Amino acid sequence: MLAAMLAAVLVAAGAAPAAGGTGFAPAGVGAKAYAASAAADGRGPAPADVLRAQILDEARAVARKLRRKPPVADQRLDWAMTDLARNVRGDDLPALEAVQFLTAHYGLVEPPPHIVLSHASAAGAGEIPARTRGELTAMLRGAPPGRIGVGVDRTPDTVYVAIAMQETPLKLTAPIARKLARGGQAKIAARVPGTFRDPSVVITAPDGSVSGEAAPVLRGVAQGDLRCGKDGAYQVEITAVGARGTEVLANFPATVPGRAGMSPGVVKVDEAESQMVALVNRDRKRAGLPPVVADATLAGIARAHSRDMVDKGFVGHVSPRTGTAMDRVRRGGLTPGLVLENVGRAYTAEQAESGFLSSPGHRGNILHREARKLGIGIVLGAPVAGVTPMLVTQLFTN
Repeated sequence: MLAAMLAAVLVAAGAAPAAGGTGFAPAGVGAKAYAASAAADGRGPAPADVLRAQILDEARAVARKLRRKPPVADQRLDWAMTDLARNVRGDDLPALEAVQFLTAHYGLVEPPPHIVLSHASAAGAGEIPARTRGELTAMLRGAPPGRIGVGVDRTPDTVYVAIAMQETPLKLTAPIARKLARGGQAKIAARVPGTFRDPSVVITAPDGSVSGEAAPVLRGVAQGDLRCGKDGAYQVEITAVGARGTEVLANFPATVPGRAGMSPGVVKVDEAESQMVALVNRDRKRAGLPPVVADATLAGIARAHSRDMVDKGFVGHVSPRTGTAMDRVRRGGLTPGLVLENVGRAYTAEQAESGFLSSPGHRGNILHREARKLGIGIVLGAPVAGVTPMLVTQLFTN
């Protein structure tokens, strides 16, 4: 998933987005507020299934073997994965828009989770926990996930399973209502780990404009305000600076999924890079901005950073080997006054661009008025559950 791929909706004077039409309907009731825990939300358990308990036991066993703290089972994530298990079929992958919608619907604010899908015949369902051991190990070896959710759907012939692990880098200290009255406002308060500094709150308004400000920290709690001057959906993001540079700790996008799954397809890197340049310029045109020009030198720098992220197993702006985006650009012989970088993990160029646009900070980079040149670097990562992800770097300069 995008590591900056990433959930909540704040809507003034109107209903929160809901799946409908050609989309799918969530099985569980939506959260009234974004809260620190399932208990605080009043969330009941997802439909009981012995397979869920077996998979949780498998995840705990893997965590013990790796000497990692096991993720905590969360009923909100169980519900989200139950919806995916019921709606994603065949070799499809979960669509980003569906994941964003479901995590928002059930009141989760963190970036979207890492997800593994599996299915087996009804008679062979007991094989699924052991079959997913490799994927569980890979997820637990990365950034430590704070929560886990499991969804199970049984048909007469087949059992479908969706497993998610989600990082929990911050904790809301007070609930945030998912709907606000016209002209209303919401207090945003979250405890940020001591490994991060300089938290900020970035907001995309209904008209697409992006605004951000530093979030003052009082006794370890970063604070901000959302004021609804216009009707519509507001997207809220909390960022902070950590070891990998600026990271998205929470993201509140407003999205309505068309369908739960998406065909993974076959990615050709050169075509995906050209497509992403076109997508960026499409989005800039929609915003009334001039196009950016593809630059071969920037593309080489971006591609090298994507290769570094694949080789070192991280997604971030700061590399232990090459430093910051500015360091990399200057080492490439360039001295621009503006350097902006988006990085992420996705399965298609469209999914990567959609994920960046759903993040206020990344969206602000794509739509920066002074950006004139663009380098896209895409490198394929190691296959996960038979599907090959791609690591993406967008590099903008003036």
